[in-house]
Amino acid sequence: MKSIRFIVLFVFLTSIKAFSQDLSRVTSGIDLGLGYQDKVWVPSVTYHQELSLSNFPWFRIGWGVRGWGYYAGRTDMLPKSSALNADTLKFGKVSSNGISFLLGANFRVWRFDIGANTDLVGLAFGLKRQALYAADGLYDKGGEHYNAYLKSGPATLNALPLLMDKQNGQSEAYVRFWVTDRIGVKVAYVHGRVTYASPEKLINGQTRYSATFGVPYVALSFPLYN
Repeated sequence: MKSIRFIVLFVFLTSIKAFSQDLSRVTSGIDLGLGYQDKVWVPSVTYHQELSLSNFPWFRIGWGVRGWGYYAGRTDMLPKSSALNADTLKFGKVSSNGISFLLGANFRVWRFDIGANTDLVGLAFGLKRQALYAADGLYDKGGEHYNAYLKSGPATLNALPLLMDKQNGQSEAYVRFWVTDRIGVKVAYVHGRVTYASPEKLINGQTRYSATFGVPYVALSFPLYN
């Protein structure tokens, strides 16, 4: 998990210097794929657009829109990492969907695009599901909900899930190989966070509970124009 955060941040720090260069060619495309591991399914459709630089045509700054889903079985969600208590929302099943605006960058080497991207802001939605509220003790406001079921749904508004707790969203490091000029294959590792919002304030006033995930991902890529 830490390695993908380092890769994404490194790519973005590199791209900051590139903004001072003159922009040239614009390209765009769509990735349609699926991530899977240990009964966790993460499908997504991503529209991406890149600007190459006149002095460095092999380097591209990109942005786009990602439509994503997250479907899993039994899942335990925790409050923010700085919380002192060990209260947990325990779900028998979770299903969340969302749309987000992303920022990324990649390097073109022959027929390969090597890069990373991360969600900046997004919206999430999905069915509300019953979650068992478990904690290691009864204290503070919210303790009255201990060992009870709460109907919770995906947290709607989200920002910077790579850096912030309690947010829905994804980041990925990838390699895209263009088999022909009209179709490519993308292999990636997706790191993400799924977050649900409790209908009540729980211990320490917490309302958002989340779990992180990491899955290998494969997609077909289609250019829209070159």
